[in-house]
Amino acid sequence: MALNHPRIALIHNPQAGRGKAVDAARRLQAALAGAGMAPRELLTKGRGHAEELVGRAVEQGAEVVMVVGGDGTVHEAAQALADSHVRLATLPAGRCNDFCRSLGLACEPEALVAAVAGGATRAVDLARVNGRNYCTVGAVGFDAEVSRYVDLMRAPLWGQPAYIYAVLRTLGRYRPPQVRLTWDEGHYHGPLFLAAVANTPTYGNQIRIVPQARADDGHLDICLVRPVGIFKVMRFLPSVLKGSHGAVPEVSFLRTRKVEIACDRPMELWADGEPVAASPLSVEILPGALKVVAPA
Repeated sequence: MALNHPRIALIHNPQAGRGKAVDAARRLQAALAGAGMAPRELLTKGRGHAEELVGRAVEQGAEVVMVVGGDGTVHEAAQALADSHVRLATLPAGRCNDFCRSLGLACEPEALVAAVAGGATRAVDLARVNGRNYCTVGAVGFDAEVSRYVDLMRAPLWGQPAYIYAVLRTLGRYRPPQVRLTWDEGHYHGPLFLAAVANTPTYGNQIRIVPQARADDGHLDICLVRPVGIFKVMRFLPSVLKGSHGAVPEVSFLRTRKVEIACDRPMELWADGEPVAASPLSVEILPGALKVVAPA
């Protein structure tokens, strides 16, 4: 039976989306008030704080956690909500909102509030690396370096343009590591340009790195790219943006439930715009681990 007035915690990151999360939160509060709902509002104060706030809200009996922010804020919420009965409702308002877009979640406050009131629920998968969850795509190698650059950027760029700019700046100084990848039905040992271990198809604000990935199929999809020259990367970058890079000889797509990655030097996995884990890496799928407010 749908709960018309569940206990709601509203958590938002006032820094997300260059401050646009503040306006989005105000509009969401107005929509909630119009529906007769009175959430408990909690503001994040920095990286890692949303995870703490969501955990506290769950302990205090929240039935729905509403998050206003980008993929990073959703990432933190997923740590506390995995394998729980508490539903996650997300209003995208960050630099990148790949999780919401990949699931076709409501982007307007009124639609989101209506879905909460109607009890709309969908179970989606999470990926877990070295004991920590992520929602979208885990990047190792070149893309992890790009993600780090984007995170540190102060240039006046946003979303996909920022990601492409970071790609161009990172290309000349990246040196491929030697890696060993072991998955359910095979292994690869050799130099690596990048490995994208995906729960959803996109990262970097809708770059379709693993176009066949789905967040409710109980599998990880991997895009494995062996080393390519700078000029070839420049040529096939447009196909990556469209998700048509499968024809490139150095690109392979794999499907698995678990993958182990060992490197000849320390490397990070970045996911949801966050540094999540350091090598050696063990990534697995958690089928249906997160309950989200969305039509099934």
